[in-house]
Amino acid sequence: PLLRLESTKAPPRLNLGEGQRWHFFLSHIWGTGQDQCASIKRQLCLLLPSVSIFLDVDDLEDIGMLEEYIEASGVVMIFVSQGYFKSANCLREVRCALSKDKPLSRVHDPVRGGASLEAIKAECPTEMRGSLFSRDHPVIIFHRIKDYQIVSLRLLAEDMLRGCPNFGAPLSSFHSFSSSKQ
Repeated sequence: PLLRLESTKAPPRLNLGEGQRWHFFLSHIWGTGQDQCASIKRQLCLLLPSVSIFLDVDDLEDIGMLEEYIEASGVVMIFVSQGYFKSANCLREVRCALSKDKPLSRVHDPVRGGASLEAIKAECPTEMRGSLFSRDHPVIIFHRIKDYQIVSLRLLAEDMLRGCPNFGAPLSSFHSFSSSKQ
């Protein structure tokens, strides 16, 4: 299946902002988020073939450049899992994203995230909780069952498109369906 705009039935054109290299930056802690983020990247690249996604195992050249990678990304996805807010590098990424006013997407895997969402929120520094866990931007639940996973991926794609200069908010709705032509 490909994600297509409901209004035109065509795949969205994915523009990058000035100075940007990636549409999406996947921020996660290895122990409880690495395999999920690799899966998210693979699946989004299949659904949106022209998307550019930063994933550390594919794109990290220098750990000292985390802030530059965030700056060069349109949207930052935070994979909230156990230990995320105890990682110095994850905190660097989220602090940079907040300071640069980057659009954020939040994802949690209730099965393999290591802890409940409430327990992970309790690990989050108090000064960040309001920005990261507001009612206006609910946490997307990542599902492993294919039929539910496509819903998670559609929500992530919508968040990602909000960072594309040719979309922004509000977005047209998506419609996902199989197509033999790409």
